[in-house]
Amino acid sequence: MPDLFPLRLELFEAYLLIFTRVSAMVAFMPVIGGAGVPSRVKVALSALMAGVIFPFVDAGPVNMEDDSLVLILMVAGEAMIGMATAFFINLILSAIQLAGSFIDFQVGFGIVNVVDPATGAQVSVTTQLLNITTMLLFLSLNAHHYILSGMADSFAILPLGGFHGGQGVAEIMIDGMKAVFVASAQIAAPVTVTLLIQQAAMGLMARTVPQLNIFAVGFPFTITIGLLTIVFTMPAFSIYLEKMFAGMIARMPALFTAML
Repeated sequence: MPDLFPLRLELFEAYLLIFTRVSAMVAFMPVIGGAGVPSRVKVALSALMAGVIFPFVDAGPVNMEDDSLVLILMVAGEAMIGMATAFFINLILSAIQLAGSFIDFQVGFGIVNVVDPATGAQVSVTTQLLNITTMLLFLSLNAHHYILSGMADSFAILPLGGFHGGQGVAEIMIDGMKAVFVASAQIAAPVTVTLLIQQAAMGLMARTVPQLNIFAVGFPFTITIGLLTIVFTMPAFSIYLEKMFAGMIARMPALFTAML
């Protein structure tokens, strides 16, 4: 009777590598990887996804008995792939948070913070509003489906144990960080420009009507103008976010290719 133990061990090694890549991405992914989602749910979801992907992956696993050190390095490489993918996805949230900080500084909410239930960290009021809008749009556009599908397709581009990193990954990450600052400036631009005009108008009023207490009137007026600008530009913000999600999903194959 043939010994099936080596075959079972090889299958376990392949599943372990797939589970490592998927779970590393799920742990840091927006919405699913938030602090509000229990760890058991994340582990169960990762195990389920790994089980679904497993039959379609062309694996060439390393024998754990003969070369356990290589297997450990492969597990570490798969974890790096998952974390790099999650980091790339979270660049969008970084742009949103930076834009919210810009807006709060202009409006006057710079010292007002609330607790973000997704991360447990303290964020500004506008940042929390933009984060909630981003999460709702993320789910309504089924962006999480495309991301999970992209992770499944990554095994065709980047096979198990194929992680080598390199300059290409660093260049993509640096380009992503540059895009964070550009996107945050573009998101905050409507409020910044509107409040700049409002401040100029308030300055003219102060010179024209010296009796007007500009400090008593200006602060609530600035908050009102800022909030109204956010409300009226929310449709444009949603369209811009949709383009950001599409661009991020389109760049994922290039990220996986750079890791080869």
